[in-house]
Amino acid sequence: MTTRTAQEIRSERLAKLGHALTALLAVTAYAVAWLVKRSWRRLLPAYWVAAELVVAWVAGPLGVSWQTVAILALAIAATAVGWRARSRTVRAWRAAIAVVLGVCAVATVAAGGPAAMAAHPTLTMFVPTLAGAVLGWPWWYHLRQRPPQPEPTPAPAVADVPAEVDPLTAHWQHRWEHEVLPAKVCEGTTLVQAVAPRPGVVEALVRLAPGTKPGPLVKTGPDVEVALDLDEGAVGWRNTGKRAWLRVIFVERSYIAGGVPWTGPTYANGRFEIARFSDGSPGHWVLTRPRFGVLGGLIVGSMGTGKSRALGALIANLLDAGVQVAVGDPQNGQSLPAWKDTVEYHPGVEATALLARRFHAEVMRRSELLAGAGVEAFDEDDPRVKALGLRMFVVVIDECQLVLIPNTPIVGVVEQAAETMRKTGCGLVLATQLPQMKSLGGSVRLRDAVVAGNAFVLRISNRGSGSTILPDDFVGDPFALPAEIDGQTTAGMGYLRNSNRVGMICRVPNLDEAAVAATSPRVPVQWQVPAVDPASPIVLAGHRAPATTAKTTTGGGSAVDRLRAAFGGGGRKSTTAVVEQVTPPTPAEWVLACLRRGPASAQALLDRPDCPVEQSQLYALLGRLKDAGRITPPAQRGGPFTISA
Repeated sequence: MTTRTAQEIRSERLAKLGHALTALLAVTAYAVAWLVKRSWRRLLPAYWVAAELVVAWVAGPLGVSWQTVAILALAIAATAVGWRARSRTVRAWRAAIAVVLGVCAVATVAAGGPAAMAAHPTLTMFVPTLAGAVLGWPWWYHLRQRPPQPEPTPAPAVADVPAEVDPLTAHWQHRWEHEVLPAKVCEGTTLVQAVAPRPGVVEALVRLAPGTKPGPLVKTGPDVEVALDLDEGAVGWRNTGKRAWLRVIFVERSYIAGGVPWTGPTYANGRFEIARFSDGSPGHWVLTRPRFGVLGGLIVGSMGTGKSRALGALIANLLDAGVQVAVGDPQNGQSLPAWKDTVEYHPGVEATALLARRFHAEVMRRSELLAGAGVEAFDEDDPRVKALGLRMFVVVIDECQLVLIPNTPIVGVVEQAAETMRKTGCGLVLATQLPQMKSLGGSVRLRDAVVAGNAFVLRISNRGSGSTILPDDFVGDPFALPAEIDGQTTAGMGYLRNSNRVGMICRVPNLDEAAVAATSPRVPVQWQVPAVDPASPIVLAGHRAPATTAKTTTGGGSAVDRLRAAFGGGGRKSTTAVVEQVTPPTPAEWVLACLRRGPASAQALLDRPDCPVEQSQLYALLGRLKDAGRITPPAQRGGPFTISA
């Protein structure tokens, strides 16, 4: 049995009492903080009355003069005026409360502070409280009149709609509620308003419930078309600037089914109409943005889909805007024959490759000139740009898959030019029939550089093998477009990636290229670099030389630098890499090189972005290599090929 002294017992009790008081103070502080947090907006005038009484009471014992209290009251009034509020009226009432209570505090302190409050409690305490209550009434009333937050409610049937509800909105609310949502499409949305900008077109405002993401929602256009029994590509989406709201456009009467007439160039403010959407609104190609530079683009479309027509509309608008245009046609003048005498024309594969190399040199030269003049981004109205004599310049290369062969130096040249052209006032437009990365030399960086500006995808007949050329965020299904609908051609129909009608189909104007080219202005190209010698090596700025033999030259003419470079001493190196033109490997050598790295199936070889042949050619090549004993076929269908021992 242990015994404790009276001192130990008292110490233990005092410790327990201290713990209890600490816990009580913590709970009290939390409760006060919670109360203030929950009620400071509605009880703000009451808090200010309490603050006025506290100031008047402690000013005397602390020796605070009435002048100091007056300055403090003016500071509080200024804070009330500058504090953010819903309206100027709220700020005015807050300032009025601060001024009145401040005058009461100054008068109480000047009359003696606590002594005056003890001598005249009715006057010094009741008057400020009454003033705060009277002046606080508009504040409380304003909070009570806060507009209610909209809540998603089931849309009533058209027959049950009250008279004050717009009939058009009620009709589409009913269809959205009873046709779209039951099909498990656009779940978590509510259609709240509908308007008809033109006959046969409805634009609706849709609210998203918390947790609903707008990104996947804009890809549900085909499902909405099925649910509402609309034509293909008749639904488009528009952003509103707020994540909780989207606009959706329904087209019941297409404005492009019978074709779109050509009415002439439409260039204005850095953009022009290259196509017309199904709802009759223009689809723009953005050439330039203020203080941003010139943008390029990509046009994809199979044979007979209107790709040449789209390029014609593009070139006509560029020339009308005074833009210098050079065209590369690897098909020896068969791609864009109408523009041979209108723009600077380069027919043939070799001539187009030289055009790409000269364009790269032009971009690098312009970058050097603009940097020397202190220009960050190209602007034709900039006096410094005018003094250099530089104008916007766009190079168009049709059938670019004939030039951008995988594992060749020209791919690196075009890639580097596309990545750096924006700030120099140059743009590059690539067009191809094949929706594969091999059409761009297998370069994802080149694809991203050109589609960052514009992307116009027409009907595509075959997805092909390998990775697709379409960007990841592309919305639309150009593979599903038929060649004809009810006996009428769909030539010119496609999708614009960067537009305010996401997922809606559009169509190129039906222009007579020869007639438009004959009437377009001639804008001669003013090169800043000479023509490229075909025998000269390809030169890349920097040290990026993909899949080629590169030599890095050392800079500096001193003997010390040469000795350091010779013995690995870290002599100064320039940033220029000279790329030797080498003969690309044959398809057979390419297959053997891939199989030396490891076994691979025929499909795996096709999926490589640098595959130099098509599917049928690859299977024939594998058969020849197998017959020659160079490779061993797989044990089962679809298995990997290996190098023969």
